[in-house]
Amino acid sequence: MEPRRFFEVALPNMVARSFMDFLQNQGRIAFDVKGGGQWTFVFGSEEPVKQGFDKEAELQLTFTRKAFDAFIDGTLDTVEAVQKREVTAAGSDFDLLEAFGRILRPPTQDLGWNTQTLG
Repeated sequence: MEPRRFFEVALPNMVARSFMDFLQNQGRIAFDVKGGGQWTFVFGSEEPVKQGFDKEAELQLTFTRKAFDAFIDGTLDTVEAVQKREVTAAGSDFDLLEAFGRILRPPTQDLGWNTQTLG
């Protein structure tokens, strides 16, 4: 997925799906995807995704395009990516990354309902 499509279409939809996680956190994560653009994610904001890299964000992440693709696919080996300098991070609030990950997780598919009995 193109980074622009992720930040401008997919991520706002994920926020809507995980709205309580979004509201329960405060802070900003700035993303720089080399060759793909820059965005800032703002927890608890009416406008959660803003184009541009907020240098004052509590967490600042820089990705190679390959590492970013693996990150949004959930296949990124973070230790290896950091060692290879495919991902760099700076800032004071790394807990925001965990909160962001909760927003990226797909919703639980099994709600415990038997769809056969609903019809």
